[in-house]
Amino acid sequence: MMYRKIIAALICLALCLCASASLAGPDYQWTADDYIWSFQSKRVNGIPIGDALEYVYSDASWQAGVANDGSGDVLGVFQGYAGRQSVMLMVRFTSYFSFTIERGELDGAQMDDPSQCIVNALQTYLDDHICPACAGLGYVDTCLNCAGSGYAYGKTCLACGGSGMYDCNNCSGYGAITTDYTRSCPFCDGTGSGGVCATCGGSGYEMVSGMLMMCTSCMGSGEQTCSYCSSGGMIKLGYLTGS
Repeated sequence: MMYRKIIAALICLALCLCASASLAGPDYQWTADDYIWSFQSKRVNGIPIGDALEYVYSDASWQAGVANDGSGDVLGVFQGYAGRQSVMLMVRFTSYFSFTIERGELDGAQMDDPSQCIVNALQTYLDDHICPACAGLGYVDTCLNCAGSGYAYGKTCLACGGSGMYDCNNCSGYGAITTDYTRSCPFCDGTGSGGVCATCGGSGYEMVSGMLMMCTSCMGSGEQTCSYCSSGGMIKLGYLTGS
């Protein structure tokens, strides 16, 4: 079957994505496992694709590797079974964290709309994993700081982030019990730092109109923020292009 040939090629080519797995910091190179994480962690309506597919389909397996079409792109492949029917879904990565749905096959026959396969799996997972603490709402109480308006003192409410509600602690606001795919950012070793600030050279100060002022690029820290985790030191999820 076509998907078996595709997966076999990916298994061989995936080796080139694993060579730099021991590196960290700015020199870190995204590995096959990292691409798989991006595929699995993408949330649609709060549900990670990985949770949904592994719940609905048995004998689930994931692969990632360089496409053999000469593009140099990385493909991600999911394979599983629905009863006796084999299911294959393929995505093409457009960056470390983003991807598009490339194709899907059911028993070797190409699906007309592979995205619908994912949508159905997501709905099945949601129906069976609704958070009991918030009844699937994702929140439990109206924010007391802004009285549910999302604004306080003329600005976005800091207490609720503008939602007007307090996120449910049991499900982290997703409305369903799911896997937490949050991980330490490998590009900065979880520090949130992207290296010495290019504007001030690490001093935290810059000359403005002949006066020594706090560097506005790094706000006086002397370090630029990691471009991958935006200074938080953690990366949370991949995303589906166009979603």
